[in-house]
Amino acid sequence: MTVQRHFAVETPPERLPGEPDRTRVSGPTLYARLVLHALATAVIGALTTPLWPVFLVSVLVWGWPPTAPAPAQIARYLRLTVTAAPPAPGLPAGVRAWILVSVLKRAFTAPVFGLAWQLDELLYGRALDDTPVVAPLFEVSAARSGSTQLARYLEEDPRLVAPSFLQTSFPYLWLWRLAPATVGRFVTAEQVRDAITSRLPPEFLQRHEGDPFRTDTFEASLFMMHLNHLAPSLGPDVMIEDFSFAVIAPHNRALWERTFVDLLDRVGRKALRFAGPQPDGSHRRLFVKGHFLGACDALAARFPDARFLAMARDPVARLQSAVNYIRANPIETSLGAPPWGWLGAALAENEASYCEVEQAWFTRPDGPRRCVVRFADYVRDLEGTMRAVYRACFDEDAPPPTVPKTHPPRERTNYLLNRPLNLLGVDEAALEARVRAYRAWSGA
Repeated sequence: MTVQRHFAVETPPERLPGEPDRTRVSGPTLYARLVLHALATAVIGALTTPLWPVFLVSVLVWGWPPTAPAPAQIARYLRLTVTAAPPAPGLPAGVRAWILVSVLKRAFTAPVFGLAWQLDELLYGRALDDTPVVAPLFEVSAARSGSTQLARYLEEDPRLVAPSFLQTSFPYLWLWRLAPATVGRFVTAEQVRDAITSRLPPEFLQRHEGDPFRTDTFEASLFMMHLNHLAPSLGPDVMIEDFSFAVIAPHNRALWERTFVDLLDRVGRKALRFAGPQPDGSHRRLFVKGHFLGACDALAARFPDARFLAMARDPVARLQSAVNYIRANPIETSLGAPPWGWLGAALAENEASYCEVEQAWFTRPDGPRRCVVRFADYVRDLEGTMRAVYRACFDEDAPPPTVPKTHPPRERTNYLLNRPLNLLGVDEAALEARVRAYRAWSGA
């Protein structure tokens, strides 16, 4: 595989004074963890083997579930783990072995997550088919654009139903209904929130509010289910293809245009059914937030009355935030973070291509109803921005009183991990030249 990386320059140092240690684990520590990882995976494989016949029968009835990676995807990642040849510092044998075991672990758990999905089809399939999805709102913006904060303002509208992070991570209606009556009797929501956030490093929490009971990036669960989350650990070439939200590689087209749309459709119907109608009996509207630009045409075909909302922000600022964010993100905690140079090269290419696709998609004359919010306007005048959103997406002059009109105070300095672009291995001049038209369009 050879992917063009236009913005890579010299390799930046892996750790600077004062930075938290997120360097890749190596030596005896890695191999000790690898042994435990392999043993746990072997046990999982043995325990799940009896489920495969039942799972395969369920596939004959309801089709392959979107919560299980396709066999071709599993085979592809096994092959990539062996053949990927990223630039320095490369992929040592121990790291390859760790990723290989992670792929096998995900393959072994396919019948568990698959049957959990199929149980919903058995119990609620007909009811979900009959649940209407009327004029859904999709907030589709680049990473680090301020889209999560905007989404959390919008989800304060009681007429909207936005699947929470926990619901997208465990997209099973039977579980949502069972949990409050079982685990929920002994464990509070605050205890669940604390248990999850306590496992996240402080440098990550500085950049992302990890509340499992609120809406978040929808396709994050898709990446975890289908192995794409391993792409950053396999080098910039794999990351450019499998961690892109706008330009869809041929081998990922079915994942985005069919599997992702099926997942969103079904989870959306489950969330609507779980929430129930409004007090006056009218239907609520589905609201989903993410970066799934490459799937927008497929979503528009599935939901012709959908509205699409984007937050446009300076891509140079987005890129700096995104590289630091992914470096802080504990995707494969026991491995450590991917090298800075890989993240800078891959994310710069993906950021530039996202700009081009986003500008073209949101400005073309045909297509679904769309609305673009400029980040500068959003920061300066939240109330005016929200009025514009509601006029474009809801045919209303103003949002309900529950939707905030002013931004709460927020700490945006003193980040534990905050490298500038010149320490991320990115050619700033080349990047700025390519995104010049987008910066003018976005008001940056």
